[in-house]
Formats: sequence, C-alpha cells, structure tokens
Amino acid sequence: MKIDLCIDARMASFSGIGTCIRELAPRLAASFNVILLVKEEGQKWAHGAEQIVCSAPIYSVQEQIALAKAIPSCDLFWSPHYNIPLLPIRAKKRVATIHDACHLALRHLLSLPERIYAKWVMKAALNRSHAVVTDSVFSKNELTSFLGGKEIEVITLGVDLDRYQRVIDLKAIDSVKRKYKLPDRFILFVGNLKPHKNLLGLVQAFKKTRLTDWGLVIAGKAKGLRNQEEAIAGERILTIGEVPDADLPVLYSMAGMLVLPSFYEGFGFPPLEAMSCGCPTIVSNAASLPEVCGEASLYVDPRNLDDMASKIRQLACDEGAQNSLIQRGFLHVQRFCWDKTASDYQKLFEGVHTK
Repeated sequence: MKIDLCIDARMASFSGIGTCIRELAPRLAASFNVILLVKEEGQKWAHGAEQIVCSAPIYSVQEQIALAKAIPSCDLFWSPHYNIPLLPIRAKKRVATIHDACHLALRHLLSLPERIYAKWVMKAALNRSHAVVTDSVFSKNELTSFLGGKEIEVITLGVDLDRYQRVIDLKAIDSVKRKYKLPDRFILFVGNLKPHKNLLGLVQAFKKTRLTDWGLVIAGKAKGLRNQEEAIAGERILTIGEVPDADLPVLYSMAGMLVLPSFYEGFGFPPLEAMSCGCPTIVSNAASLPEVCGEASLYVDPRNLDDMASKIRQLACDEGAQNSLIQRGFLHVQRFCWDKTASDYQKLFEGVHTK
C-alpha cells in the first residue's frame, strides 16, 4: 500500500526551490500517493496529482492558518522550504528541506524582524521535523553551526540533462541573438541579482579585463538590483532580465563562459546547467561552489577583482583551456541526476514512515 505524501508545492513557480518541486513531485508520484498544496490548479508539471489550493502569502500569519486547514490526513508531509507549518497538522510525520543558511549567514541583508523570523522558523523546522534535508555538505555545516540540534541529511540536487544540451540549431541561435541584441562574444551571468551574488564585483572585474571584443550579459530578475542599475551599467554590458526557460540553453550554448562569483551559495544550479550545455565556467572559491563544481570549473577569489579579471581574460584568450573545461564539465555534470535525487528522497521518506 502506497504512503500518502503531501507536498507543499506553493513555491513551484520560483527558480531554485520551484525547480526542486517541479522535478521531484512527478517522480515521487511513481512511489507515493502524492497530494500537492498549490497556489493554483492546472499547472502542467502537476498533471494527474491530487491538488489542494492554498493561496495564502508565503511567510505570513495567513499562511500558518491556511496550512493547518489545508494539509489533509496523510502519512507524511514534506516542506521543501523552511517555512514549515507551526500549528498542529493532520500528517503523522514531517520532513523539511532547508536549502541553505543564507538568511542566517547574510544577516546584513535582512531587517531585524526578518532575521528573527528566519532563525525562529528554521529552528522550529529542525526541532519539529522527523528528518531535515539540505543540498550540500557546506549547507549542512552552516545550518549545524547556526542552529545546532539534530542530524541533517544531505541530498544533492539534479540537472535536467535532456533540457540543458548544447544548441547547434543556427535558427534558434540567431533568433535568441536578435531577441536580446546579443554581441558575438560574451560572458554570461545567470541568477537572481541579490548582493551576495557579487554582480557588482563581476562588473568591475569585467571592466578591468579590457576585453574590447567581448560583452557581459546579465540574465536575472531586475528587481534584485535594488536601485543599483547605474553601478552595473557600462559599455558592452547588457542586462536582459529574467529569461524564459526555452531561451536559457541557447544562451548557455552561445556564451564564451559563465561566471558566477558569488560570496554565498547553498548549491548553485547555473554552473551545472552551463556545463551541460558545453559552456566553460568560472565560479568563486567560496561556500558550496567548490563542492558542487569540483574540477570542472576555474576558481576565483570573489573579493579579489584583479584575480577575477585575470582569470576571465586568461580563459577568454585560451581556446585550449576553454575546451578542457567544456570536456570536464560534460563529464562532471553527469553526476547530478534528478532520478537519483528522487530516489534518495524516496528512501528517506520511507525510512521516516517506518520509524
């Protein structure tokens, strides 16, 4: 008899957390009776699953009341984010995933009420759940350092290797190039534009490279700029905003390199997506990125602009180094498979259920 698994899928439209929900929920449905809490019904990825609409705002009092009412009687409830239900629920067991300790480590980016809320709810997630999961050993160590408490499981995330493939269709390439008015040769940044992504550092380093025949293309939500539009403006710097899913593999395939110089990452999808599309990558030597990218990336000190500029210029001018990173990337990214991630979650859920 299948286990009844209720999943809080209200953040399915988000980037990182949403990707996890959209990839894992359909796979888990093969082994569990999956019930989804959704903001709205009819989403393609949720087809065939039982759905319960729960549209209360994330991180709100209304959310807590709505979750307690919406979660049905079930064997197991999975919160794929730290905003767990704080009131009693009808699930027999609980599992929570806390993807990173960003809200604890980067305290200066949050207001005092936000900091208090984040730590309080994360601590509750750790104490009230029968198991807690995170995405990397780095995040496990960070969460343990800030919160203490019980053992945290590490389950690595995946990459959609079928979707992220090198695009060689000249019509598709030309269409995307014209759509975004892209230069012939460019460095690509993909991600939200929050301060810990170190976009300003990348812009300053790019200007230092003096690569006059290269551009810098920035793909991410513009609202993350926080009134810093002027700081990232400059000759050969192009901000294209949030990119539709269909265009992203083409961008990766066209780019001369992806650079992600973050100060803090709990996991980091873009370098792996880029590797899968045959794009060489430069990432910072900070947080989880060395763990995730292994020997398939070139590393920079995110606080050393000269180091960043030097490595970018070095890679831009060395075709052999580019090809080496591309080949290492193709091999490395094969380790990150959503089927394995789903299998690991299945084993964890079944273990929690039988305890």
